[in-house]
Amino acid sequence: MKTVMFTLFIGLMFLSSCHVKNVKEPEYRDIREVHLIELGVLQSTAGVDLVYYNPNNFGIQVIEARGDVYVDNQFLGRFGLNESVQVNKRSEFVLPAILRLDMIGAIKNQRELIKKKEVLLRIEGLARIKKVGITRDVPIRYESMQNIERLRSLIAK
Repeated sequence: MKTVMFTLFIGLMFLSSCHVKNVKEPEYRDIREVHLIELGVLQSTAGVDLVYYNPNNFGIQVIEARGDVYVDNQFLGRFGLNESVQVNKRSEFVLPAILRLDMIGAIKNQRELIKKKEVLLRIEGLARIKKVGITRDVPIRYESMQNIERLRSLIAK
C-alpha cells in the first residue's frame, strides 16, 4: 500500500511540475476569407479565418476557442472554433472560426458603418490549448482600428 501511495505521490508531483506555464497570449495579425454561410433574419452565420502568431517557444494544439466580437463597442456576434488547430512554435497560424452575427444589432448600426472606412474591432474570448495532454485556457484579447470592407459585405447582404 505504501508503494502505491508513493508512486501516486511521485506521479502527481511530476504532472504538476510539467503543467503549461508562462504561456503568452497569441498575437492577432489579420482576418482572411470572410464568407457568408447562412443568411437569417435574426442571426446570420459567416466563416472567418483569423490569423494569429504564436510568440511561445513551443508548439501547442488549440482545441477550442470562443468569444465575442465588437465593432465600435457595439456587439456584432460570437465566434467559435470550427476545428482543432496544431500550432508550431513562433509561427503564424489560422483559426477557422464560425461567426454568428446578431443581425438586429448589425442592421441597427448599419448606417454608421456605411459612412466609415475604419472601425474599432475588439475581440474578447478564450482559447483552450493542449500540450502533452495538459489543457489550459488562454485569454484572447485584441483591439485595433480595422478596415471595415470585409465585414460590411456580410451586413449589407
